[in-house]
Amino acid sequence: MIPENLSSEVVGPTFYELFMRDYHETWTARIRDAGKYSCIHLDGTLKGLLKQVCSSGFSFIEAMTPAPAGDLDVERWAEFCGNETTILWGGIPGVYFTDKVTDEEFERHLRAVLRVMTTRPRFVLGVADQVPPDGLERRVRLVAEWVERYGAYKP
Repeated sequence: MIPENLSSEVVGPTFYELFMRDYHETWTARIRDAGKYSCIHLDGTLKGLLKQVCSSGFSFIEAMTPAPAGDLDVERWAEFCGNETTILWGGIPGVYFTDKVTDEEFERHLRAVLRVMTTRPRFVLGVADQVPPDGLERRVRLVAEWVERYGAYKP
């Protein structure tokens, strides 16, 4: 894992191209040549950085935060990534595990994310960024139940 915690509101495409792309491409190539997988942490806002990060050779990007907590609906992740090889990992904002979000909204969001993630083998459902300390255990259990029931990729 490349030790980054990126968000496009902090870095953005211009700074990425100037200061980060070269070493990301160097490290992802070395990792790939060693027969390993490379990943990077990208949460927060995605629109201004997802295409650049996807084109740098990472095997997967984790902790991706979708709208409404982030700035890009999970339905548009693949489009913004621009390739079919990078695995996109995330989908449930951490705040969605708290009582700040209604059960109805949590279930609506989970249903929508699973609908997208079961269409291609390139998605991994995960928390973006982490379940907070006040997260509701019943919601974590619900995700596990729904993934077991509805989460299989359907070619």
